[in-house]
Amino acid sequence: MPDHLDDLTLDHLVREELEWAPHVDATNITVHVRDGIVTLGGFVASYAEKKAAERAVWHVRGVLGLAQEIEVRLAPEARHSDEEIAHRVASILRWDARIPEGRIQVKVEAGVVTLIGAVDWQYQKEDVEARVQPLAGVVAIENRIVVRPAPGAPDIGDAVRRALARHAEIDASRITVTTHGAEVTLTGAVRSLAARRIAENAAWSAAGVTDVVDRMRVAP
Repeated sequence: MPDHLDDLTLDHLVREELEWAPHVDATNITVHVRDGIVTLGGFVASYAEKKAAERAVWHVRGVLGLAQEIEVRLAPEARHSDEEIAHRVASILRWDARIPEGRIQVKVEAGVVTLIGAVDWQYQKEDVEARVQPLAGVVAIENRIVVRPAPGAPDIGDAVRRALARHAEIDASRITVTTHGAEVTLTGAVRSLAARRIAENAAWSAAGVTDVVDRMRVAP
């Protein structure tokens, strides 16, 4: 199948992928495709399901961009007070050895969880959000956690280029890496949204990176 697909074909593939995804009930999800950009609408029963639908679309060949407009509509039995959600999040953070103790603060308002604080690595920031996503009652997450620069970090640009070159899913020759202090900017082209995500994660894996600016485009 060619990488460049017409919108009608892409629409069919996206709907098929959503129906196949085991953690997604696609019954109430709408799909609109224009010029390779997929817009997801409608509603699902949990925030975890919303994120699962998003991940499913990333892996569809030919998708050039994604607009996520799915609404989370909790069933009455899935609703919990903000206080209860906050206590559950705090408990998760307290017992997860991968998350630095005492560095993350939590605020919950109308089911929206806001995470605030600082960590040493991007994977820790992502781990906190991933642990909160499946909690009942959560309708959205605002991740305001920042990554601190690691003292004495090696050449960040060189480390990121080596990380990109190690990934079989990425053609590192099509990606340009520039750095400004601890900030990394990625430009160039990747074959898919999934590859774009992989490249961004690879850049975050370098010690000392505090920000990754993604200016890559999807060009099959």
